[in-house]
Amino acid sequence: MQEIYLDNAATTQPLAECNKIYAEYAQDGWQNPSALYAGATRVQNKINEAKEILLRAFGGAGHKCVFTSCGTESANTVILRGARKKKEMNYVCGGAEHPCVEESFKLLQEQGFEVRFVKPDKSGLIAPDDVAGAVDENTALVSVMHVNNETGAKNDVEKIAALIKAKNAQTLFHVDGVQAYCKEKLKNTANIDYYTVSAHKLHAHKGTGAIFYREGAPLKAYLLGGGQEAGLRSGTQNTLGILSFAAAVEYFEKNVEHRHFESLRETFLNACSNIPDLVVLSPRDKERACGHIVNLAVLGVNGETLLHTLEAAGIYISTGSACSSKKGKNRIRSALSLTEEEAAGAVRISFSPFTTGEEVCRAAQEIERNAGILRRFTRK
Repeated sequence: MQEIYLDNAATTQPLAECNKIYAEYAQDGWQNPSALYAGATRVQNKINEAKEILLRAFGGAGHKCVFTSCGTESANTVILRGARKKKEMNYVCGGAEHPCVEESFKLLQEQGFEVRFVKPDKSGLIAPDDVAGAVDENTALVSVMHVNNETGAKNDVEKIAALIKAKNAQTLFHVDGVQAYCKEKLKNTANIDYYTVSAHKLHAHKGTGAIFYREGAPLKAYLLGGGQEAGLRSGTQNTLGILSFAAAVEYFEKNVEHRHFESLRETFLNACSNIPDLVVLSPRDKERACGHIVNLAVLGVNGETLLHTLEAAGIYISTGSACSSKKGKNRIRSALSLTEEEAAGAVRISFSPFTTGEEVCRAAQEIERNAGILRRFTRK
């Protein structure tokens, strides 16, 4: 049985190029980059080159890069150590953010800061005008994700950034770019103060993230110790992870066409169009939807049950963010104003550069077949 992996928003299989990186690392890149001898200096130079590669793909306008262990650490660092000011300052946050962002702002609330959550629409989109309306002269930081990890909704972060700066030039803007980086291009990053990313969403190894921060944007160390990464992230750098991240970014730049994801999404949704009582929870407008994530629900069919019936057929999907799988769906259901039936049935399908049209068509056929079977057992 041929297996079809369609949970790439959770994590991705490392590229063959990353395996080559390991061999090079084990041979000549294992030295501590903070040491002073020649071998260590070569490693540090490779880390510096990796930063340039990542920033080029981002389109950084005067940005710098600091490496972390993951997207969660990156977001925590920005929110908790980036723009904290006086108690009268307030914060603005998208209403359907990843838990690493939402929980950071909840911690600020517990510490006495005002946090204003902007309600998304049912597909997870945040209206730029709503964000700007929540900003005032005391707003320290705004955080809105680029691509929603549950629905694939693509926020217009460039417009949001411009409106924020027009309202208050001193307000800082953070974008969680974990699901968007190298898949959604930005034309203008000048108004984005912080952009956080993660390697394992791009077919690199787990254990590496990064913060792109505008030169001059405040940022203090979250982890204290030896002062690595220009004093912003102590701990010996994960050289293998960093070089793998850079290799994956270069692979995406050279080999991955944005149209590939759009074509897969279109093919998959067309193949699902005859499934009765199917509700697409992702945005239907191509301008507001990323190509690689689709969220849908077959009403009357439990999403987790559908997941396991597809698993038996060798097809792997999810019911949402792997980071929230143990917490249930109440958070996203509330944020997106889903009905109980929609939330219970929601499943997420996410593609990779290696996913084929034949695979997504087979997945759609299995969803239709299994949904028909499972609906027979639904209590009326």
